[in-house]
Amino acid sequence: MQSLKDEYDVRAITRRAVEISSSIVSFDNPDGLSEAFHGLEAIIHLGANPSPGAAWDSVRDNNIDATYNVFDACVKAGVKRMIFASTNHTMNGHTLLTTPATLDPSKKVKLKLNDPPNPDSRYAVSKLFGEQIGKLYSERHGLSFVGMRIGWLVADDDPESKKDTEQEDYMRAMWLSHRDCVEAHRCALEMETDYQLAYVISNNDRRVFDLDETTKATGYKPKDNAETRFE
Repeated sequence: MQSLKDEYDVRAITRRAVEISSSIVSFDNPDGLSEAFHGLEAIIHLGANPSPGAAWDSVRDNNIDATYNVFDACVKAGVKRMIFASTNHTMNGHTLLTTPATLDPSKKVKLKLNDPPNPDSRYAVSKLFGEQIGKLYSERHGLSFVGMRIGWLVADDDPESKKDTEQEDYMRAMWLSHRDCVEAHRCALEMETDYQLAYVISNNDRRVFDLDETTKATGYKPKDNAETRFE
């Protein structure tokens, strides 16, 4: 989220030391989280075990219990908006080929936001928990919530890194460029909503998510396309 610093006063809150300046707080410490969140307008919650192959104990501790603590701390600290890093894996069961990192290109679909979830892993189930506790807290506590069903970001921002692998079709459909990721989060900070889900991928020719509803609700218009990176 370094790229948001030109427009916003951004503060990093982490559970361990990282390369960027941050406040270190244990996510199993609700009081510590509330103190760290005091005075903040919005939280972008990225913390989780992101592996679709993660063991249940890790998913439970890092993606469910810790997420609950973050939501509760937001309410106690008076945070107005939660932007939650959900995942495309909540829907990938509709298009999965063999593993959570593969996609069946013969399944020609454009999934809508209100299509029923179809998680491909315990990790995906934990992200559905986050979406649903977001709904509860938006209605019971007035915490504005944006759930971002994020595609596939890679560190080098190059989807061609998966060319000629079993993951290529999945990458071509789900790639999210760094530029589009920043823009999606900017839109999530600025939009007016009580509760909103969004598909956050780039404008890929092979995408399986319908972006029209997301664009209409959030203003997010991705600029990049995985196909332009493959030769």
